[in-house]
Amino acid sequence: MPSYTRLLCCILLVCAGWVSVAHAQTKPGVVLLMSEELDGKGNVIPLTAEVVELLRYLEQHTRLKFEVRRYPWKRAVENAAMGEGLIFGMSKTRERLRSFKFSAPIFSDQAVLVTLCNARFTFNSINDLKGKTIGIVRGTSYGEEFDRLSNDLFKVEDDTGNNLGRFRKLSMRRMDAFLLYSSSGNIRRLENHINQQYAAESGEKQQASSKLFCILPRPVSSVDIHIAMRTDGDPGLLQKIDKAIMQGHQSGELARIYAPR
Repeated sequence: MPSYTRLLCCILLVCAGWVSVAHAQTKPGVVLLMSEELDGKGNVIPLTAEVVELLRYLEQHTRLKFEVRRYPWKRAVENAAMGEGLIFGMSKTRERLRSFKFSAPIFSDQAVLVTLCNARFTFNSINDLKGKTIGIVRGTSYGEEFDRLSNDLFKVEDDTGNNLGRFRKLSMRRMDAFLLYSSSGNIRRLENHINQQYAAESGEKQQASSKLFCILPRPVSSVDIHIAMRTDGDPGLLQKIDKAIMQGHQSGELARIYAPR
């Protein structure tokens, strides 16, 4: 083979390698829609350490790269239904099963009632909410029984993901309680966290020995949390995610990530 021909072949091979590398570097990530929560200044609160670690685990074991897009929850669900991407943090309902297919359960979330400490009430069953006003994040499901009885047995107050706004509504007694999802089994730690968060964002001083907000001991519901996608989405993505989730449960890695701290 003439030398100039060999040189041309080498140049073509190098160029092909560059194209492959460039393609790998510019390959778009898998869009993952997530809920946003806002602080008192309207800034998006960063993802929790547990969620960041979970996404890192899933990326490592699926070889996918997630492009996280955060929206108010109702909009995130609507965008996922329009096919913008996968959605993280969704529980199953009959209605959603008509539009989405779900991954294996990742973890369980408890919907807990946050009240004013000086206005706590007894909660043992959904009937104890009769006549009360309960704050919910617009577009969020809190279990099928709660959803079915909303604005029937009790009233709901639609909220956004602005936590300070929810705290203020409760402190002004515009509602009797609001619902907060938590994957932590440590209720006292969560209670301390929300009181510290309110004090920091509102600028109101609280005595160390007193708490403004309390969490009732019995949750309203406990639901499995999934990654979901529109029914006509790429099934291969959920297969990879399911495999990683099952491995994580078997190895104990997911339990470690969401262990009470």
